[in-house]
Amino acid sequence: MSTHAFARVVAGAMVACGFTAAHADTITIEQAVARAAARVSVALAGADVEAARAEASASRRPIHDPELGVAVGPRFGGGEILVGAEVSIAQTLELGGKRGARRGAADARAAVAEAELERATAVAELESWRAFQRGLVARARLEGARVTEALAGQLVVATRDRQELGAGTQLQINLANLEVARARHDRVDAENQYEAALAELATAVGAAADERLEPTGELVVLPEPPGDEAALIARALADRPDLTVARAEVTAARAEVRLADALGRPDLTASLRYGLEQDVDQDVHVVLAGISMTLPLRDRNQGPRAATRVRSRRAELDLAGRRTEAERELRTALGAYVRARDAVLGFDREINQRLEDNLALARESFEAGKLDYFELTVVRRELIANQLAYLDAVNEAIDAWTAVQRAAGKQGGR
Repeated sequence: MSTHAFARVVAGAMVACGFTAAHADTITIEQAVARAAARVSVALAGADVEAARAEASASRRPIHDPELGVAVGPRFGGGEILVGAEVSIAQTLELGGKRGARRGAADARAAVAEAELERATAVAELESWRAFQRGLVARARLEGARVTEALAGQLVVATRDRQELGAGTQLQINLANLEVARARHDRVDAENQYEAALAELATAVGAAADERLEPTGELVVLPEPPGDEAALIARALADRPDLTVARAEVTAARAEVRLADALGRPDLTASLRYGLEQDVDQDVHVVLAGISMTLPLRDRNQGPRAATRVRSRRAELDLAGRRTEAERELRTALGAYVRARDAVLGFDREINQRLEDNLALARESFEAGKLDYFELTVVRRELIANQLAYLDAVNEAIDAWTAVQRAAGKQGGR
């Protein structure tokens, strides 16, 4: 239905029904997808990336600082009370590759956070595409409902005119008034559906609570189903964001196994001590260099080592399961989309988009006596029901294409 034709016929109906729209800004599909990348879920994932990167940066520094010790105390002996003092400095040196393992684990966790950010962005863009397209369908449904209500009112006038000419009955007028009430109910229902679609779109793009966005553009042209299913599956297994996250989790789990093993190895502590001991004859100065090493006899980090190995196996199992489900999901989504698209193509798009003109032609035929009232009612209801079925089919195809894009790992409905 053209915008200009819709405006001509529906303007009177909008005034009659008292409909007043709140101020709204229009939004294009490109703007919707771009705004989705800045919504809260993506921002939260971005914050997780910053935190993980900060931890990875900290892992590059030694975790043990030098230890400075000072000791002072009396010495008893020979009937004299003398003073002894000692100053020491010690530094623990990590052995067994602990620092490198810690750095590897932190970097792996940062990679997981980055993969989660990629997934959050992909989900946001895809959800915004879907919400935008469903908003266009809801808008088309509302436009059709307004046109139907306006023409139902005109039909009442035409039926009364025919009665005055002796060609109509009071029953037909009563039925026409009932059709106006039905059309008004359908218009209100379509308005509610449109408002719900706008709310879904606002959530998808991260709009402010008081921001009203209305989609602008034409109904989506459904693309051809992907031709090479095997190639699409191969790309999905390589590029799907959730599989990227799962692979990063496997890498991180393995890095944590290496870290747990390293933490079970001993460390070395080097120290330097200076001591002063007073004596009745002369003071004694002592300088000692020492080395000490932990002896992991009972605690070799057995618990964390076992736990990280379990988590590593779990991550590998999760990745394998996700790969299997991803392939099954994509095959199922492709089949569903082919059927949904065929259902849409079964309708005559031109007839459905020219609902206003077709209803007007039916009314003119009625006024000219070419259709009686009951024939007109049948034609009118068939046209309306066909448009609603067409829009339902488009909605189902939009959902099916969204499922294909999600299964294939694409973004923004592209």
